[in-house]
Amino acid sequence: MSARRVIMDEQEPGWITTFADLMTLLLVFFVLLFSISTVEKEQFATTVRSFQLAIGDTGGSIIPLPEELRVPSIEMPDSFEPTNSKPLEQPDVIVEEAPEYQPPEKSSVEKPEDLTYLSNSLKDVFATMGVTDAVEVGAPKDGKIKVRVKGEVLFESGDAAFNRQMMPILDGILGTLEKNTEFKVGIQGHTDDIPIETAQFPSNWELSAVRATTVLRYFIRGGVDPERVTATGYGDSLPINPNDTPEQRANNRRIEFVLEKIKQ
Repeated sequence: MSARRVIMDEQEPGWITTFADLMTLLLVFFVLLFSISTVEKEQFATTVRSFQLAIGDTGGSIIPLPEELRVPSIEMPDSFEPTNSKPLEQPDVIVEEAPEYQPPEKSSVEKPEDLTYLSNSLKDVFATMGVTDAVEVGAPKDGKIKVRVKGEVLFESGDAAFNRQMMPILDGILGTLEKNTEFKVGIQGHTDDIPIETAQFPSNWELSAVRATTVLRYFIRGGVDPERVTATGYGDSLPINPNDTPEQRANNRRIEFVLEKIKQ
């Protein structure tokens, strides 16, 4: 028997063993492939439901599913009012109060167009009166307008009483102040260098101060708020020309009105 067994083993081809191993490996491969390709139905259905809800599909499905895995139709309510009578509990929320609104401060810098308009208005007033030879309106500078009136027009030499014939000049400035209440005015009295010494005016300082104060009183009586008016006497300390000729001294004898917007 043993001899016959050996003869039969020798007659079997050698490739049959390799082929059997190959078949076994293929079987194992297909079994593994099948196990990997198996889809969990519940997990797949959950993913499809989430996708349908995200795109707003509440009825049909773009992916055919078995009947037991299809998403049930969702009925949208007519309103979002809660059907449950029990009020919802609101979480505790800490609300910080917004800081109180503070309006921006008004700028104290005067707009150039406002000063230009006021300067032109004064020029028109004096041109209508025909007193442009006695009054000079300066261009706006550093937020101020300076109006210069010759001293002999308003006052007699060495006197602080008004020249009644030129009262309209003061009335023109007074009317401008009444229309432009946001402006204040500084009244400045100036003299030449010829000394004066009287019982009423010991020097040019007193003369210039009384003249400026006289104009101030006239404005206040005309209705201007006293807080908007100031008066200062400078005597002969601020001449605009040398005091060498009668004409130059006449120019130095003057009353100046400095208009400036009230700072807020």
